[in-house]
Amino acid sequence: MKKHLIALGLLLGLGTQAGAAIDIQFDFSYDSTGFFTGHAERRSALDAAAAVFETRFADSLDAIASSGENNFNFSFFNPSSSIGMGVTLGGQSLDAGVIRIFVGAADLGSRLGMGGPGGFDCWGAGSFCVDAVSRGQGNTSGTGATDFGPWGGAISFSSTANWHFGLDTTGLNGSTNDFYSVAVHELAHVLGFGTADSFGKHVGGGRFVGPSTGSVALDSEGHHWAAGTRSAIEGSGSFAANMVPALLRGTRAAFTDLDYAAMNDIGWQVTAVPEAQTWAMFVAGLGVLTLARRRRKA
Repeated sequence: MKKHLIALGLLLGLGTQAGAAIDIQFDFSYDSTGFFTGHAERRSALDAAAAVFETRFADSLDAIASSGENNFNFSFFNPSSSIGMGVTLGGQSLDAGVIRIFVGAADLGSRLGMGGPGGFDCWGAGSFCVDAVSRGQGNTSGTGATDFGPWGGAISFSSTANWHFGLDTTGLNGSTNDFYSVAVHELAHVLGFGTADSFGKHVGGGRFVGPSTGSVALDSEGHHWAAGTRSAIEGSGSFAANMVPALLRGTRAAFTDLDYAAMNDIGWQVTAVPEAQTWAMFVAGLGVLTLARRRRKA
């Protein structure tokens, strides 16, 4: 992906996750290139990106419990394969609230990241499959979908990009790509932005039209906001939206009010404001805000 974004210091989402309704758990089983092995700073950046959603989503996702004749199978692309080889895992279970995301890295060409929700196969007795597929979120599939309840999915990061892995913007410059910003972006795709049926329900005529977002132009593929889309953060300022299709090197991307509004429209229960200490950390980060003036291809 390629984004032109505004550099921020410490971003929203690095505060406490106490009482979070969803728990995003990363699985490194398919990190065959060792991109995350022995690199605590890379895993910390992933956790910080996950907190952007964990601190704002209040949904209660049902558990998935495979046993006996009840079987729920995960299917997803191998995040360490440049050709996207498929993986299927049988008889999978998840605790309530848990979202599992398989991560790795591969040569993605000019792309910095690639992510999306996983598929599934299911068979069992009674309402097992209905509950497992929707995770208690109601209608999550088809043209009438109003919500989304994924088990998780996969994200692949570029193994060849020149990354900045810091939790703040110290050292982030015009020759580096901000890993945190890309991780937030790809997580949003796993959580349904541009990928869920309940997202597609709001798309028509090249625009996303939702009760929370209003009418917003999309890119040509319909999976991102149109380039140049901007939004406030907690009602203030004007920032490049995170979910645009391009990233400017040397900058950091916040998840803006518009980005959260779209997640609300596809069914996530987005809380109005983050926890007090989390927002205080974000405001502190604005002290080192700089405007990105040079565009480069990611």
